Amino acid sequence: MVSKMLDKLPLRTVLIVPFVLQIVGAVGLVGYLSFRNGQKAVNNLASQLMSEVSLRVEQNLQVYLTTPHQINQTKLDAVKLGLLKMDNLSAWEKYLWRQVQLYPYINYTSVSNEKGDYRSGEQMSNGSRTMNVIEKSTGLNFYSYNTNERGDRTTVATIVKNFNNRQHPAYKSAVKAGKPTWSSVYVSLLEPTLIISALQPAYSEKNQLEGVLSAALRLDHFGRFLNSLKVGKSGQTFIIDRQGTLLATSTTEKPFRTKANKKQLFKVEESSNPFTQATAKYLTAQFQKLDQIQKSELLSFEIDKKRQFLKVLPFQDGKGLDWLIVVVVPEADFTKEIDANTRTAVLLCFAALGVAVAIGILTSRWVTNPISILNTAAKNIAKGEWDKTVESERSDELGELAKSFNSMAQQLQQSFETLEHRVQERTAELAVAKDKAEVANQAKSTFLANMSHELRSPLNAILGFSQLMTRSQTLSPEHQENISIISSSGEHLLTLINNVLDLSKIESGRTTLNPHKIDLYRLLNDLEDMFQLKADDNHLQLVFDRSPDVPQYVEIDELKLRQILINLLNNALKFTCEGGVWIRVSKHSAGRSQQVEGDRVYLSEELTNTEVAASNNREISQLSKSKNAIFATPNDEAASASSFFLHFEVEDTGPGIATNELDNLFEAFVQTQTGKDSQEGTGLGLPISRKFVELMGGEMSVCSAVGKGTNFKFYIQVIAVDATDIESPKPTRNVIALEPKQHTYRILIVDDKPLNRQLLIKILHPLGFELKEATNGQEAIEIWDSWEPHLIWMDMRMPVMDGYEATLYIKSTIKGQATAIIALTASVLEEERAVILSAGCDAFMRKPFREADIFDAMHKHIGVRYIYEDPGQANLSAIKAGDRGEMTAADFVKLPESLIADLKLAILNADMDLIDSSIEQIRLKDAVTAGAIANCIENFEYNKVLKLIYQTISDE
Repeated sequence: MVSKMLDKLPLRTVLIVPFVLQIVGAVGLVGYLSFRNGQKAVNNLASQLMSEVSLRVEQNLQVYLTTPHQINQTKLDAVKLGLLKMDNLSAWEKYLWRQVQLYPYINYTSVSNEKGDYRSGEQMSNGSRTMNVIEKSTGLNFYSYNTNERGDRTTVATIVKNFNNRQHPAYKSAVKAGKPTWSSVYVSLLEPTLIISALQPAYSEKNQLEGVLSAALRLDHFGRFLNSLKVGKSGQTFIIDRQGTLLATSTTEKPFRTKANKKQLFKVEESSNPFTQATAKYLTAQFQKLDQIQKSELLSFEIDKKRQFLKVLPFQDGKGLDWLIVVVVPEADFTKEIDANTRTAVLLCFAALGVAVAIGILTSRWVTNPISILNTAAKNIAKGEWDKTVESERSDELGELAKSFNSMAQQLQQSFETLEHRVQERTAELAVAKDKAEVANQAKSTFLANMSHELRSPLNAILGFSQLMTRSQTLSPEHQENISIISSSGEHLLTLINNVLDLSKIESGRTTLNPHKIDLYRLLNDLEDMFQLKADDNHLQLVFDRSPDVPQYVEIDELKLRQILINLLNNALKFTCEGGVWIRVSKHSAGRSQQVEGDRVYLSEELTNTEVAASNNREISQLSKSKNAIFATPNDEAASASSFFLHFEVEDTGPGIATNELDNLFEAFVQTQTGKDSQEGTGLGLPISRKFVELMGGEMSVCSAVGKGTNFKFYIQVIAVDATDIESPKPTRNVIALEPKQHTYRILIVDDKPLNRQLLIKILHPLGFELKEATNGQEAIEIWDSWEPHLIWMDMRMPVMDGYEATLYIKSTIKGQATAIIALTASVLEEERAVILSAGCDAFMRKPFREADIFDAMHKHIGVRYIYEDPGQANLSAIKAGDRGEMTAADFVKLPESLIADLKLAILNADMDLIDSSIEQIRLKDAVTAGAIANCIENFEYNKVLKLIYQTISDE
């Protein structure tokens, strides 16, 4: 497949494309690997950076958060040493003022007792320090005093009314914990910062609560620390608690908001910083609850389709703090240079690609230009321009090729001139041979037409007058028997002539199909009834086996199929002495096989089908002489969709056919040794049957083994039809008179043979038709012009003026359009019908014809109405009158043997014309028996009639 596609590509493409693909592949692979390595480096760098930042944050947190508790412990030690008293907080003022001075990131350090007294030294963000007091002298109000450089109070800075320190959440938390702990994060009253207080309850030696020591830590100081950290170019770090409250951030955003003059904390998801907000939402979506984060997590997510690296580190100090340190860095901070390098690499790839294409184009031109010149020269030589040569100054391989090409062109020119001379001589010989073949073919066609006319015309008279004489009431029984013999012999002679003419038509390619819609089951049943008694008479088994999938109604040439099956069944029953004959019908699909195995010969076609298994379980070997079947294809789509193949087998247990006889089995006039010994047959049945099968789109084959039997197989193409398309068979009725009240019909009979004219006169005159005769077309025109007949029976082959010319003349006139002309011809060629109808004839009838066909044609074309004999009713009346029962063998005993033999032969050959003729002859002897036989035939009871005939013969 690939090689075929490459063969269609231009050479220039084949040279350029692989070269370019190699460059693109190599550069692309290097670029891809570089990109992948860059991605890994980015991931590693991001992980290291965030780990380093988170660890630094954690370490600083530990330092910051340890200091307040150390301050509280220092104060508690002073109390235990007796240096400071919990009931005298005035002595604490200088100590606290000095203590807050030592730690710039401590907002205040305080002490409060159970009396409600409170002292704290507080350091503002501007560097000033205050002393905060709550005592009885202040009315338990909160007073904040400015201080001088020595720590003395100076002026009042702030007053908060009714401030009960013991009700403060921090005081309660410390009392409740009973050990060092932390307060909740809250907003400072005096400074715009978040504060968290380290709490230390103080107990007496008797373990009684004396008060609470606290040291407040400014979280904005820690925010400034986070801001000082460089996390990439645009990375962020922030700290939140487990509820998602923002405590500190590396951005300029304050971690609290003022609403209604009240400062409040807020969730990190509500951050005004889009980057912080998006990170918080991702964490919430990822973990649902932040309490689930129990270890360090390294994650990545996207913001506006841009990748972000995320590091989350839990922080706990053992004294109640449980925070999360979050570090987030955009991937772009690391990949900016990598992206720049990637763009550079892409540009270099395109540049390399452009250079590669340019080099490839130049290289391909250098290679293909000489080849194109050679190609052009070759085309010129193909046109006969031998003087065109290839000019090349190159000395490489292409230059040598050009020289060889020029030499080859000279040799070709010489060879062509010689060959042209020989071709002219051979063409002249073929023209002469073609003329001779056409002359021979024309002579054969002429011979075929003459033979058909010269043989069938006399037979028309013989059979016609025999049929008329059988109706005579004056003939003696002996003469009736002689007439029956003449009619039977004439029918047999007609069959032989038809076989010879069929073979001639086949050889000349003039045989055509005449498909009709038929009931296939009825055809097979008729054949079974026809041959059953013959099989019973020979003590043979006859089995018709039809596959269930075979449709009942099909469109096919019924006459040809019937003739094929009758020929094969006749042969099978004729040559089989014991065993039986099997007929199988099925659908199939075609295959091909050829082999030789033992004493069984396989020559060509074999059918692969869904056929019924052989009833006698014999192995089947195949021989076929048919190799070039022409399959019929329906023109319309509906017919094509319903088209299929039928497969037939006719198998017997006869003597078989020798291997050396198989090669000539289907040759005309050739018989096997068994056939010669029987002294029956002409050797035409099988050749004609095989040709008919081929004409119907199939093939015939035979397999045989000496002493075991023979199996003929064939398949044909058919079309399935509906039951509504099938026409019911019409019973044959004899015309006995014309209906009354009709005008007198004028009939002109034109034929150069007196006997043929006399036959029609004998048929038509008793019914009261006005008749005139003419011996050629010229006389016919003269009589027609003066007499104006209603219908003309026109023979087509006559001297002086034939029927074609006479018909053309008559139909060319307005008066002639009112005259019906029916052609009578002895031609068997189907194409003759089209020629005759195109000449102007209204209908077409072949000789020999049946009496009923004559009457039917006249009824159709000029409306003649008849009175018909009713055989069934007449027979019934006769039987009742004679008080007779059902027909028996005794009814046949009184009939002449020749009449019984003719009836038997007609039924076995399924020749309806001969059956009708035989019944009519029997009617002259015994009308009751003839009526009973006709009734059986009309009801397809062939088997019944044949049984009675065989009983009659056996009794004799």
